[in-house]
Amino acid sequence: MRMGLFTMFARLADPPAPATGAWRVRTGDGHEGVVLMEGGRVCWANHSLSGRLTDEIERRYGVDHAAIEQVVRSCRETHKPFGAALVEEGWITNDQLTSALREHTCRSILSLVKAGVYQCEWVPHQGSGYSPETTISLTQTVSSCVAMIKGMGAEGLETSLEELLAGEAAGLLIHAATRLPLAASVAPVNWAEMRAWLTWVLRIESLCHLASHGYIAGRGADGGWVVWRVGGVLGLAVSPSEEVQRRLMLRVSSGLATWNVEQPE
Repeated sequence: MRMGLFTMFARLADPPAPATGAWRVRTGDGHEGVVLMEGGRVCWANHSLSGRLTDEIERRYGVDHAAIEQVVRSCRETHKPFGAALVEEGWITNDQLTSALREHTCRSILSLVKAGVYQCEWVPHQGSGYSPETTISLTQTVSSCVAMIKGMGAEGLETSLEELLAGEAAGLLIHAATRLPLAASVAPVNWAEMRAWLTWVLRIESLCHLASHGYIAGRGADGGWVVWRVGGVLGLAVSPSEEVQRRLMLRVSSGLATWNVEQPE
């Protein structure tokens, strides 16, 4: 059966422990793609129809084509990850590598879905090769894919979310009209949590009808939660303790009026 974006991600969310390896993805057009993971986090994805990462880096950062090809040849001999070699040799920064990997990964995944995903086969790997800071969670990946579909900047949305979360709470930004995630927090949110939180936030919003720049909050057994709305974007933060909840509420109540987040068209 052909998989849509969320059906495919539900499959990717369940790799065998220790969740380091590759999903070999087969599509209806006869091509194959791959999604690499380390420790359950997404490292990189590729599809033959989505273009090459080397071309993306050359286009975005102006790295000389001959220099890129030299790094590629060297990595084949040394088995060093291509991106790490580019950073070590000073061609790009780690932040630039992370950004390019994310965009290339999301474009590749969307290309796979468009081609028609019919099978995802897990191939375990040993060891690791990607820096943790260049990998992203599965929920960040699917949110970035949705943002790309909507023509919105995934990295800017995450930055806006973290302005309120400050790394202390987990949370999401949600496209209110389609009920799809636009950004996930740096603090881990697993696949099951994301699906449950989406349903919960949209139920709260439907009952409370939040006005733009409005919010509602509540307490749980340990911490608490806050749901807010700015234009066509809903936000959720889930705090792990009463102290974090107090700081979270202060940031939301004092900062929401001037909080800047990209709006869907």
